[in-house]
Amino acid sequence: MITQTVMLKKGLKVGEVVHREAEIREATGGDFIDATEESERLCQTPEGGYILVASPTLVGLNTLRRQIVRIGEHEGPLTLAELKMLSGRDIRLLQETAEKLENASLAEVADRGEG
Repeated sequence: MITQTVMLKKGLKVGEVVHREAEIREATGGDFIDATEESERLCQTPEGGYILVASPTLVGLNTLRRQIVRIGEHEGPLTLAELKMLSGRDIRLLQETAEKLENASLAEVADRGEG
């Protein structure tokens, strides 16, 4: 599995220690399934029925938190509460790194002629 490290700008404070070096891995099918399931909520329709709705934003964030192998010595996956403690800039850095990993994985598949 491909991983990449990225230095966060503000980092994650755990106790008295601020961790800045994040290691992130490519997402798995299980990550997407678990993230989607976790992001679902039951909503009532105008007709009185019920439907499960998944927030695309939460699916993305729940997938991202599962991809984090570690931040410093703090082992992943992060909880959603821990992810919320990161700065917006650090979350964007992690999202950009995750996107690069996905693109590298897709390019590898295309090179093998499987895509």
